[in-house]
Amino acid sequence: MKQWYQRRVRGTLIFYKQQHEYLLEELSKMKGLRETMEQSLREKERNEHVYVSEIAKLTQENRRLTRNTSRESANMEYLKNIVVRYLSLGNGSERRQVLSAILTVLQLTPDEVNKVKHKLSPGWLG
Repeated sequence: MKQWYQRRVRGTLIFYKQQHEYLLEELSKMKGLRETMEQSLREKERNEHVYVSEIAKLTQENRRLTRNTSRESANMEYLKNIVVRYLSLGNGSERRQVLSAILTVLQLTPDEVNKVKHKLSPGWLG
């Protein structure tokens, strides 16, 4: 019976040793996996910083473009109103003032302003 008991104890010890080796191997795999995941997380955190910064820049640019579009729309409305006023005026100094406003809104160069003034007949200029 003593031999049987010793064989059984030896078998149990071998089993536990195998289990221990298996668990150590699994632990090693898990540590490697954890390290890989931590690296991936750090990379994603770095990318997140870049993306957040890019989103902030794009949001700012979007707001700027929206403001510009609003301004352009307002400028176009103003230009329409002063052109209508110019066309409805008779000859005179008020017509010259409205023409100056039109030329300013259109942001013409001095050369373009001279061309416009020369092309318009004296009746158009007032």
